Amino acid sequence: MVVTRPAIADDYARVVEWVPDAAALYLFAGPSLVWPPTVAQLEQLAVRPGLSAWMVDDDEHEAAWGHFDLTTQGRSARLGRVIIDPRYRGRGLGLSLTLAALERARVLELSEVRLAVVADNEPAVRAYRRAGFEEIVDPERPEFAAMAYQISDRP
Repeated sequence: MVVTRPAIADDYARVVEWVPDAAALYLFAGPSLVWPPTVAQLEQLAVRPGLSAWMVDDDEHEAAWGHFDLTTQGRSARLGRVIIDPRYRGRGLGLSLTLAALERARVLELSEVRLAVVADNEPAVRAYRRAGFEEIVDPERPEFAAMAYQISDRP
């Protein structure tokens, strides 16, 4: 069973190890972090108003294998800084992580989750679509695929 828990400082040391280069950092965090990523950078993000950072784990893996942030504003949230431990990529865990983030949003009684993903990050875009996200038009940022998930419309 997939579970989420709040991220702590010790988790950030692991997360930065999952980012091998500047290109991967951009896919993970967009322009919000600079190469090389540090624990201090993630800790600074974690104290932003409305932001909560989460780690994802399950019964099959020895340690947490995923990370995501939710930044809430009213009853809406932005899903960001999604990453999976490189040792576990390509196993469908992107969908599991996305569904765990949506469940966390339900627990927080949110009605909508939005995200922006680098448009050519095809594995991420596929996972978000499979989870039920729908693309929305954002003509000001064509390099990103903007997507939304309406929680209130789902069981």
